[in-house]
Amino acid sequence: MNAILLTVFIGFILVNLFVVLFLRYRKDAPSSSAERDSLLPLEEETWRPASPARSGPAPAPEVR
Repeated sequence: MNAILLTVFIGFILVNLFVVLFLRYRKDAPSSSAERDSLLPLEEETWRPASPARSGPAPAPEVR
């Protein structure tokens, strides 16, 4: 019976340690993650209007 109580007590300690460390990490961590940052563009994209000089479809590429 003492082994079961000791196992439950150690499990309780480990769960509480995990929760405390997880909450501290979430509080201190920046608002983004490496995975999210890798999907963002490197710099702001600027909008450029299409050139009005060509109004027809693009020419087909040459096949040699």
